[in-house]
Amino acid sequence: TDWPQGERDGFEFKTVNAVVNAFYCRNLRQMAEMAAALGKEADAAEYREKADRAAKSFNALFYNSARGCYVDGEGAAHASLHANMLPLAFGLVPEAETARVARFVKNRGMACSPYGAQYLLEALFEAGLDEYALHLLTRDDPRGWVNMMRSGSTVTTEAWDIRYKPNQDWNHAWGAAPANILPRYVMGVRPLEAGFGKILIRPQAAALEAVQGIHPTVRGQVTVGLRQK
Repeated sequence: TDWPQGERDGFEFKTVNAVVNAFYCRNLRQMAEMAAALGKEADAAEYREKADRAAKSFNALFYNSARGCYVDGEGAAHASLHANMLPLAFGLVPEAETARVARFVKNRGMACSPYGAQYLLEALFEAGLDEYALHLLTRDDPRGWVNMMRSGSTVTTEAWDIRYKPNQDWNHAWGAAPANILPRYVMGVRPLEAGFGKILIRPQAAALEAVQGIHPTVRGQVTVGLRQK
């Protein structure tokens, strides 16, 4: 939860908070996937069980069904973009509640830092809001990558603009979310098995007239071309 002060969307810090626990739930699922890829089935089963239990507890503790969103932490009244985009991006939201959480996330706009934008864009694409995700990727606004280029930076910046963090620096490559979002979601190339043994090709091009690109993998290049009338 280390974001510039002006890019926290009013996040209410609690000892038990939704952001840290969303990452924990996702990490358990990733550990299960890695164990399975290594052939350690007992470990994979144990991590899957832990992941399922953690996700159930996460929703019981943080989800407010009356409001259709997640609160920031145990006992918190505030609901931030951060507390909602992460469970949406990580597949923690129950299917019946996905549309409500996605609507909440969309309504918050780009209320996060460039670091957080990675998960915001993933959440939007995962929820099928590719048109809005592409809008955030390309919009000419102080809170966007166009503004970074206009400022003269040669690498993605720590905050969207100096007005949000006067002592920021220009060495935060993790702010370059479009570099992985474009191949993974707009082109739609993602691995379904470790080492790209099986791949998904599902472009989410929204209203773009055409998409074309080459995605390198350890098994060779994947070329995707799409043209829409």
